[in-house]
Amino acid sequence: VCMADENLRAENERLRRQNEALKARIGELEAAVKKLSERLGMNSRNSSMPPSSDMAHAGVVQHRRKPTGRKRGGQRGHEGRMRKRFAPQDIDHTEEFVPKRCRCCGVLLDGKAVLVEAHQAVDVPPSVAEITEYRRYRRACACGAVTAAAFPAEVPDACVGPRLQAIMSTLSGRYRLSRREVLDAIVCLYGPKAKVSLGTVSALEHRSSVALAPVHAQALTTLRQAAVSHVDETSWRQNKGKAWLWTGVTKTLAVFHVHRRRSQEAFHELLGNNYKGVIETDRWTSYHGHSRWRRQLCWAHLKRNFQALTEIGHKGATHVGRVGLRAAKAVSEIWRGQQEGRVAHAKLRTGLQRIRQVLRRTLGKGSRSTDPKTAALSRDLRKHFLSLWTFMRIEEVEPTNNRAERALRKGVLWRKGSFGSDSANGARFAERMLTVSETLRLQGRNVVDFIEAAIRSHLTGTRPPSLLNALSG
Repeated sequence: VCMADENLRAENERLRRQNEALKARIGELEAAVKKLSERLGMNSRNSSMPPSSDMAHAGVVQHRRKPTGRKRGGQRGHEGRMRKRFAPQDIDHTEEFVPKRCRCCGVLLDGKAVLVEAHQAVDVPPSVAEITEYRRYRRACACGAVTAAAFPAEVPDACVGPRLQAIMSTLSGRYRLSRREVLDAIVCLYGPKAKVSLGTVSALEHRSSVALAPVHAQALTTLRQAAVSHVDETSWRQNKGKAWLWTGVTKTLAVFHVHRRRSQEAFHELLGNNYKGVIETDRWTSYHGHSRWRRQLCWAHLKRNFQALTEIGHKGATHVGRVGLRAAKAVSEIWRGQQEGRVAHAKLRTGLQRIRQVLRRTLGKGSRSTDPKTAALSRDLRKHFLSLWTFMRIEEVEPTNNRAERALRKGVLWRKGSFGSDSANGARFAERMLTVSETLRLQGRNVVDFIEAAIRSHLTGTRPPSLLNALSG
């Protein structure tokens, strides 16, 4: 009997240990299933995923507005938007069509012609690449010396002139064509004389990058002196390794920089170690060293964070998420009113006072939530609560970081098409071309003209063109 009791106790102990192990394993699997389910439910409304990714998941796309019952497109009776007519001084050619015979009886018409309609059409004349041959000679003197002429500084030392080089660099660096597509494009546009080798396209990119180096350096210096900067980063590839593309954006300036790390060191390399302005960012930890009084957290990011809480299925998380969404809506509405002139900037604080108090109390409760995500988000927002409302104190500050996100999208599309850059030189070309093209887009200036001017100034050793000529703030 004693032996039987011992066997039973041993079996019981073994089963107990097995049961504990199975319970622990079940807990791990449940956590994994929950994590995968949350990831499966991620979309552009509750995460940082781009809207384009929503189409890849059936049922993810949700209508943001209730259906109105109207057909898509322009509605009957709406005011049309027609292209404005060019002024007479802008017209290059005029063709007139005057009737010669009567359409009824065929008699020759010699009366005064009255204008019935003037139709304007824009077209581009055929453009063919031109070959310029630069020749230098030598002459002998009676003294026996031979003197050879030197090429002027403006003569290109490559097989392609500055204008075509600027166009090719713009096609690859601004419009993200592959190098083979650049070759096809320039032959289609400018004829067979414009054909070069694939290696030449890459070499010309490097030459353009060198010419734009002082322009990029000037832009970086100016960014570090800006009163307000929108800052963001996205992943990049450099020489088959992980890197990050950083950007700092103002109203009329966008500066890009490729760095190996997504760290505070990289942030300081972009804006400097002692930046005194206000930064508008998401909640990434690299920005936490900046003063909370001079930082604005992006409410567009927060809205997605709060939306994600409402979809967890946890009562406390849902409550925090709903309060956060109401706060985000209030911020959006009052900011829109301020931009439209209906709300004075001085009224932002009083208009948002109640929702601020409610949000603060809710985050206090959320920090003690049993849901880890809710607790972590609530604690983080409580810690940086001041940075949620900087736009109320400083008029130049916006409540979202949309400027940086829009600018950074160009880099994301570049990365998707080319997988980043294979070398440090390629990274420099990317950051300089993105800086120049996006800044000129913000200022409404011509990219090709600017790059051509930079190339010519590099050839002649003269002062490069400035990205700051059109800056107004």
